[in-house]
Amino acid sequence: MSDEQSSIVERFERSDDALRDWERRINVGEEVDVWDSTNAAIDILKDLIKAYLLVLDREWEGTEDDLLALWKVAVKKNPSLNTIRDNCRELIYYYNCVDMDRRDALPENAHKQAIRTARHVYLYLRTRAEESGALEKAQGLGAG
Repeated sequence: MSDEQSSIVERFERSDDALRDWERRINVGEEVDVWDSTNAAIDILKDLIKAYLLVLDREWEGTEDDLLALWKVAVKKNPSLNTIRDNCRELIYYYNCVDMDRRDALPENAHKQAIRTARHVYLYLRTRAEESGALEKAQGLGAG
């Protein structure tokens, strides 16, 4: 398995593990701040989009720290990824509200919604990667 193929699988697994941990914390009633969950969700989405960019065989150099810039690289020549645009924007909105001390502008339970939004994108991109055969190939299951 090449480093790139391994990275695809590792990024999806890492994202799933991080989301499971956040979901567990929320489900057991741990007090979670929206700043923390939003930043985690943004980081998870950046990693997921990078995984999908590996599937698409696209470079992201210069955009790695900007969620919306990563999305723009992914959606180019792949308009079906417009599906996740609003999810990315929602997380940036949460981030900006907290950063500008405008928590009053956030929806109720934004701390939970940030993680749910990241899970939604995870499921969408994971399904797309599976349908393309990229995960199977990366794991060496379909090669032959």
